[in-house]
Amino acid sequence: MEQVMKYYKLHAALALALFSGVASATPFTITSPINGGQAVSTGVSEIGGVVFDALGLNNTRVTSQLAASTLFTGFASGNPLTIGTQTGFTGAITGLLGGGFSEVAIRFTLFDGDSAPGDFDAGTDNTLLVNGVDFGFWSGVSSERTSSDGLTSISTGIGFGDNILSTGWFFNNDATALATLFSSITGTTEVVFRLNDVDPGDNFFDFTQGVDGSLINTGQGPTTGGNVPEPASLTLFAMGLLGFSWLRRKSA
Repeated sequence: MEQVMKYYKLHAALALALFSGVASATPFTITSPINGGQAVSTGVSEIGGVVFDALGLNNTRVTSQLAASTLFTGFASGNPLTIGTQTGFTGAITGLLGGGFSEVAIRFTLFDGDSAPGDFDAGTDNTLLVNGVDFGFWSGVSSERTSSDGLTSISTGIGFGDNILSTGWFFNNDATALATLFSSITGTTEVVFRLNDVDPGDNFFDFTQGVDGSLINTGQGPTTGGNVPEPASLTLFAMGLLGFSWLRRKSA
């Protein structure tokens, strides 16, 4: 619980720096709540896709980014709806994490989530499930509204709002939940992200928006570089680096 409180305090502090409108990646979207707040790995885009950032029991960090182009868009035809599936968590990866996770953070970019205060799916309607493990309500997540390239902050808030593009971080450090998640990942070699809705079919979701370029659309499985005493020392990469200058951006 202490780590969870640190996460919310961290992102509340970061929110104060987001209103300058400077054309650079905002602190919020590129700062993972892992280990009290760490920059995302080099190569992770400012917004878009699904970023899975985990700290092993031995302090080894592993990060992956699932391509935005592979994610769900539309009205849910089933419940829970599958947002996307990250593959590549083979034994070569999970075997380096000390037998489990100590912390997991997950970043989503969603257009038209309708889970912000006052929206019809606000409150306890929508829950994030990761390999069946409950990661909390979409309405309880600190989020940021940005331009479509993720370079300019527009506003900050809670939840994923109606007809706007928002990016937010989920965080979990519950030992029991993470043991269940780790066991599932080692058994299946994949991470499945789902949204459970108490009244399914009433909302249109678009997880495909955000940065549109070769890096994010070529999202690859996770890699890890061994034990990392300080996660701020980023040696772990989710995908090959192509250079952000090559990225094509969606128009706002």
